[in-house]
Amino acid sequence: MKLKERRIHEDSASSGHVMLLFQSVMQLFSVVGTTLQGSNHVAVRELNLPSQEQLEGCIKQVENALKENKELKSKLLQQENRIRQLEGARQGAQVIAGSASGQETMRELSRRIDNEEARTADLEVLIVEGNRQNEDLQRQVATLARGQENSKETINRLQRQFESVSHSLALRNVTLSDLEEYVRQQDVSSHDGILLWKISDFTRRRQDALSGNQVSFYSPCFFTSRYGYKMCARIYLNGDGIGKGTHISIFFVVMRGQHDALLRWPFRQKVTFMLLDQDNAEHVIDAFRPDPSSSSFQRPRRETNIASGCPTFCPLSELNNHAYVRDDTMFLKIIVDTSDL
Repeated sequence: MKLKERRIHEDSASSGHVMLLFQSVMQLFSVVGTTLQGSNHVAVRELNLPSQEQLEGCIKQVENALKENKELKSKLLQQENRIRQLEGARQGAQVIAGSASGQETMRELSRRIDNEEARTADLEVLIVEGNRQNEDLQRQVATLARGQENSKETINRLQRQFESVSHSLALRNVTLSDLEEYVRQQDVSSHDGILLWKISDFTRRRQDALSGNQVSFYSPCFFTSRYGYKMCARIYLNGDGIGKGTHISIFFVVMRGQHDALLRWPFRQKVTFMLLDQDNAEHVIDAFRPDPSSSSFQRPRRETNIASGCPTFCPLSELNNHAYVRDDTMFLKIIVDTSDL
């Protein structure tokens, strides 16, 4: 496009360019506004975004200025056409300039041409002023667009900060959970190979076993020494295997510990189970020695080995003959022989 054609195009299409620019800015505001509404963590007031009233005011100013500019250009075009007509009439009137009436017509035409030229000059001044206002509005729109870009950058930065803080909080929560579990185990764990296990809510747990909701559960862990084997017990209140439905079954579980590399494997210590009579009249006692060839007593490769123990530990019918359950509570003692460790 040649320079002259480009200038003609800019003069004729400047209003359209301004409206296209404003439409782009409004779309940008809409996208960022939606982002702000969906981001609860972003402090919107700190972003200094233009208000809806400011945007609507700018739109009205642009529309009024474009409308006024269009009207002024239309009037200017009409004035130029009238001037051309008057000049044509003046040239035609020169042939009759010798007569008195011709001279009067020439004076009238000259006066009208002067008036039209004056009005045209006024219109040109108004058009220049309108163009200046358009330029001011274009600068305001560009400023708003830059401000919106800065707001988007601020939103992205705040989102990155929020994600970083969320990640840090998640790590701290995991660490806190680990510490709480460690403290809980320290409170209930023993390090002498003896566990006294208190089972509360016996009636509910027994009903869960009968219904199949929870057929078994584990005891707290305990140790043969501060750096020794880590162990726990597993109980079935409605029995398991050959004792299902007729006996309480109890099993011994070797767990993976922090010092397993320093211990002797396979596990060989004698294990004794005791169901305590709370009247100290007749405890239920059973014991076994581990089978060194069983995978249950090898060094654990997972959190726990397969449980091994006594599927017919105590007949369910005996629970009503002695004080094995009192105040809905049962006590079990698991003893691991540590004499040769």
